[in-house]
Amino acid sequence: MTLELQSHSVSILICTCNRAESLRHTLESLAQVNVPENLSCELIVVDNASSDRTAEIIQSFSMPNMPVRYISELQRGLSKARNAGIAAARGEIILFTDDDVRPPHNWIEGMCAPILAGTAEAVAGGVKIAPHLDREWMQPIHRAYFASSEFIDPQAPQFLIGANMAFLKQVLVKIPGFDTEIGPGAIGYGDDTLFTAQILQAGYRIASALDVVVEHHFDESRLLRSHLMNAAQKAGQTSAYLAHHWDHTQISFPRLRLLKCLINFGFWRLKTWRHPLKSEGLLPQEWELIHIINFYKQYLVEWRRKPNYQQYGLVKNS
Repeated sequence: MTLELQSHSVSILICTCNRAESLRHTLESLAQVNVPENLSCELIVVDNASSDRTAEIIQSFSMPNMPVRYISELQRGLSKARNAGIAAARGEIILFTDDDVRPPHNWIEGMCAPILAGTAEAVAGGVKIAPHLDREWMQPIHRAYFASSEFIDPQAPQFLIGANMAFLKQVLVKIPGFDTEIGPGAIGYGDDTLFTAQILQAGYRIASALDVVVEHHFDESRLLRSHLMNAAQKAGQTSAYLAHHWDHTQISFPRLRLLKCLINFGFWRLKTWRHPLKSEGLLPQEWELIHIINFYKQYLVEWRRKPNYQQYGLVKNS
């Protein structure tokens, strides 16, 4: 159903924690974005317990074409910050981006168009890695970690990326928000992954706007081998959480499987010990080994708990 013209309202949400300078560049870029005449917009920036100049930068920033609102969420965690922003949002469309992106001039119009046309309740936007951060060693697994949207099927998008996603606020009637046990600041990642799966499970439609591309200017330290090893670990932990609590996956002999993975990892290290380790990058094989080891480790923690959801559920069990 197409939204009535007089009801077009959008809340743009950015969650941030201790990335004041990166946020400043993002806000300056946002100030250059076109705001369509038929849309009433607000910008909400959620400060997730920052200890740097974040609050000062947000509170001193203004935009000529929309109000800027500062929200403080003192409990750390991206999902908690996102939920706080959603609760404060007045718009009928929620448009998320991150504190380290550069949106195009047509960003708001392009991301909202499918929802306003009534063809979808959520929109997956495009994300590309900033040119100065792109590397030849990057494989699909790395590019997905850096939020590049090239893995999304434009004909049938199955993923929303938090750096560029939009949805009707009314979907929150069925899906209360983001799971605060996952995502940065919690177990690891996967908060937008679960939210997307729940949107589809609830019967909502996701449209692609992959040609509406934001540029991802993440911190260069994320390219380091040590950071990527930590990312693979967190990704494995998140997968275990989702497998147990949402998919209700039953895994036989998880301890034995973990032992086998540890042995495989040891053999792999023996075979590759002569290869010099580079400061940047992580071989896909090593990523997968670290991922699966930490999957089983976390699964052994999670399977002792009752699942947080009914299988493929939309609301956490009380």
